[in-house]
Amino acid sequence: MARLLLISLGKLTGAVLEAAARDPRFDSIVVAGRNADYGQAKVNQARIGAGLEGRFPRISFERFDFNVAGAGAILKRLAPDVAFAAPSLLPWWKVGASKNPKAAEMPFAGWLAGHLAPMLKLAMVWTESGLTAPWVGAAYPDVVNYVLSCRGPAPTVGCGNFVESVPKIRFAVAEATGAPPGEVEVKLVGEHALEYRLYAGKGTTPDLPPYLLQASWRGRDVTEAGRAGLTRPMPIPYDLDFNLLAASAAVGLLAALAGAGDLATHAPAPNGLLGGYPIRASRGKVAVDLPKEWSLEQAVETNRLALPWDGIAEIEADGTVRYTDRTAAALRQLLGRPVDRLKPEEAPTHAAELMIALS
Repeated sequence: MARLLLISLGKLTGAVLEAAARDPRFDSIVVAGRNADYGQAKVNQARIGAGLEGRFPRISFERFDFNVAGAGAILKRLAPDVAFAAPSLLPWWKVGASKNPKAAEMPFAGWLAGHLAPMLKLAMVWTESGLTAPWVGAAYPDVVNYVLSCRGPAPTVGCGNFVESVPKIRFAVAEATGAPPGEVEVKLVGEHALEYRLYAGKGTTPDLPPYLLQASWRGRDVTEAGRAGLTRPMPIPYDLDFNLLAASAAVGLLAALAGAGDLATHAPAPNGLLGGYPIRASRGKVAVDLPKEWSLEQAVETNRLALPWDGIAEIEADGTVRYTDRTAAALRQLLGRPVDRLKPEEAPTHAAELMIALS
């Protein structure tokens, strides 16, 4: 049985808390955040909900702010088997609620600083703590965790994002072949931008970023049936319930990392790699799990070529992100000054500018 630490209690982490509280693989959950009243109330809610389903894990709240002195010592004392964190100054739902019309023109990567700034600080504190437990960083992990790896230690792996594409592939193969969806084996390489285009509105044929796909059923290659299904309309509501998908992606991965068996899944940024990959996770480690037909270099290059669909032209060796012309133009419109790149050390200042522009 595992001890799970949830750091920074935002909307996504709240959804992960509710899912983990109902999962028998976690007998102890610690929620660590700044707002004690809200955090304790969320803990109470999770305990009640889990109790209604016959689950009674120990769930507690710990006041924790990774921006203050001594944060590393607090993390060390909490001693988790596995941890999850998704701190963001600019989560997607907050951006979507902005009344500034210029915000709607911004490619996703234009908000990168709002995800990168808190994760840079948390990664530093995690290193200071000396913890060796695995941890999952879920704030735009395809890019953020890669940038962190360019500068030093990064989360063990990310979660969510492109893995949410996999069920759609299984559904498409099942419809075409009669296969039970759970029996369809899928290997997918893709970047964050893929998922958003797969679940667009009715009547749209999405322009998909580069990806790699292999699908099989009982030894039969059914890749083309899966590929054809990717562009079929399957709209979903992009409201706060969207976080339930990421929570579903997170809980099994967290349990596997904590030692509850070996898990074959898909996840972004395994060991700090750019973009998403098929992986195997178990006992604190993740490994990329590619078909023999694909090389790791091919997979990484596929994800690099997909970056412009999120609004990134390139990421340099030191973690500096160069924006596409479209992103740079949108940032100039929003901030009133030219911005064509983001150095990691500039993320806190840049995030503050973005937040002011959206207010």
